[in-house]
Amino acid sequence: MDNSTPERTGITGQIEGQKNVDYLESKDLLWSDPMTEMAMLTPLLSEEDPVASSEGSLDPLGLYQIADSLGVRLVPGVRERQQHPRFLTATAVSLAVCASFDEDTIAKDGVSEPWQVFEWYLVEGLVRAVKETRRLRGLPGRDKTTRAVRDGVPLSAKRYLKTPTVFGFHGVYRLLSRTLRIEVADRLGDAGYELLDVWRSEQGLRGFYESAEGDGQQWYRSLVAAMKDGIDQGTVGRSGGWNGWQFMADHLCHADMGRKEARTIAGFLLSDQAGNRKALLDFLVSPDGQKIRNAIQERNDCERIWSEREFHAAMVKKADGSLGALLSTIMTYETFARTLQDAFDDCLCEMSLRRGKTSMSALAKQKNVVRAAKTIPDLLTRTAEALTPFGETVRFQNLFDALAERTTPEGWVHILLDHHTKVQKAKPPGPGGKAPWFERMDDGSCVIRPGYLRDKGGRGDDAYVHAYRVAPLWSFATDLRLL
Repeated sequence: MDNSTPERTGITGQIEGQKNVDYLESKDLLWSDPMTEMAMLTPLLSEEDPVASSEGSLDPLGLYQIADSLGVRLVPGVRERQQHPRFLTATAVSLAVCASFDEDTIAKDGVSEPWQVFEWYLVEGLVRAVKETRRLRGLPGRDKTTRAVRDGVPLSAKRYLKTPTVFGFHGVYRLLSRTLRIEVADRLGDAGYELLDVWRSEQGLRGFYESAEGDGQQWYRSLVAAMKDGIDQGTVGRSGGWNGWQFMADHLCHADMGRKEARTIAGFLLSDQAGNRKALLDFLVSPDGQKIRNAIQERNDCERIWSEREFHAAMVKKADGSLGALLSTIMTYETFARTLQDAFDDCLCEMSLRRGKTSMSALAKQKNVVRAAKTIPDLLTRTAEALTPFGETVRFQNLFDALAERTTPEGWVHILLDHHTKVQKAKPPGPGGKAPWFERMDDGSCVIRPGYLRDKGGRGDDAYVHAYRVAPLWSFATDLRLL
């Protein structure tokens, strides 16, 4: 539902933290699409492995936090890693099956809760029984599971994603399932019951998680029994010949969805009580919205950059007051982010070309550094004002106010590199944080670390640095037959 090693518009660098390791190990997490480490998602493109997304990026300048906050306000519950809304149905089925176990149940491995064991069974079932590779795209944990099946080893916490709470399908879609009230307090909510009822009716599974007799009741008991064995063993408790694998492929494959099921999920998404899902989806599936989205995709195909500015610029003309203000603020913030990012990218590129010591005076001559030194102070003021209605001004000022000093390009580039160092030191897990992407020498020069070498500087245009949910909404609309 994530999300590339090759340089795109952002900064190639070393993987920081286990989250990014899971990204690298699981290209099936998102849509198997390339993404920049620093910048934005480039959705629905290829099979390249993502290093990080805008949600899990290395974020060397601290730009992501506020972008994410604005994205959450724009489309609550929807995250960039999401692609297939049928995982909401899988979540409802998981909740129904896991209801047979006590809340404090933990598998023999001491870490896996029932929902995690169900996820192993579902993902392994799809890997085993779905023959067309294209139908497995967007399945979190696919690669790890494929290797386990190939090696003849039962799927377990050790053989699955390192951080399944973030990168498994439950983790990717949990926020949305809670936002839509499919899940409430770790149990089926009203929407969850409704979705489960539509699913079992359309799938011919009468009796699944209900008292009525039927094929569904037998399958429910079979899944609960498999779950019990999995919990007792701390691994998947069924062999390759189990008929439950085919059940998963026939009834829960994320690439397939019944029409009534699709209408039900679409109804949940379009009944937007908070946020702007309905407004964005309505515009996205309109002729104008589709035309703009396709132009964004075409640019992405050619230039490897995903920027939603054109979409927001068109939509702001049709939006009501609150949505229009939010879109305008996003555009303002992304102008600031792009200007700052481009200056940093120019510095990294210049350091990379020299491969040795690079002086501050050399960095100060880069065109995007000169531009940022001149424009960032005014952009800071304008952006802080735009963020005020959304409660982000104080955080913004705390993060970036040091960059507001009006000084020469050489003086300002010192401030920029100090800002990066401060951002890195503030990162978890330890009090020392992360190392900066370059070494500072006693004479004031810099030497870039090998993991962050690059051959291109900043873009110097108005492209967004971050993504704001157009990609997952488009994928949702496609799966739900709204286009």
